[in-house]
Amino acid sequence: MNRVLTPNRVAKLTARFATIWVLVISIPTAFSQLTLPTAPPAEVKADQIQDELKSLEWISGTWELEDDGRITEEHWRPLQGTTILGLSHTYDATKTYFFEQLRISVVKGQIVYVALPGGSGATTFVKTRLDENIVEFENGQHDYPQRIRYEKTANGVTATISLLDGSRVTKYEYHKKTESH
Repeated sequence: MNRVLTPNRVAKLTARFATIWVLVISIPTAFSQLTLPTAPPAEVKADQIQDELKSLEWISGTWELEDDGRITEEHWRPLQGTTILGLSHTYDATKTYFFEQLRISVVKGQIVYVALPGGSGATTFVKTRLDENIVEFENGQHDYPQRIRYEKTANGVTATISLLDGSRVTKYEYHKKTESH
């Protein structure tokens, strides 16, 4: 529908335009005068994340368990940059049964555990707990496991996988691999 611009309509449109213009100019000025809480500087968060990653140095090394002739090794490299690379390998004298590429790293400002079982696609678990001897990662969207926990023990490292509700628990009790093995 075409509207004819009468002097009365022009006056109304001019008044609306002036009101909008005043709002456009005044709103940013009003917001600039507000005092909002500021986020910590990025370098503080980065330093905190780096400190948390350094606190996981106990996971570095080669960890081994033997079960019914099958050996499972998890090898974790030392922290380099913001990543700890890992590899899990289950085998016996004649066959590889399972392997998995692993990493503990920083993604979008969070520490995550990324698993690529059998070389397939990556599954990411977000750190939900970090104590002196325990780190836990969770992904409630994954079928199984949904929680991965590593705990430093007197004899080595225990890796525990489960659902978020604590069911379907599987524990892997690793000891430090020595050169004689």
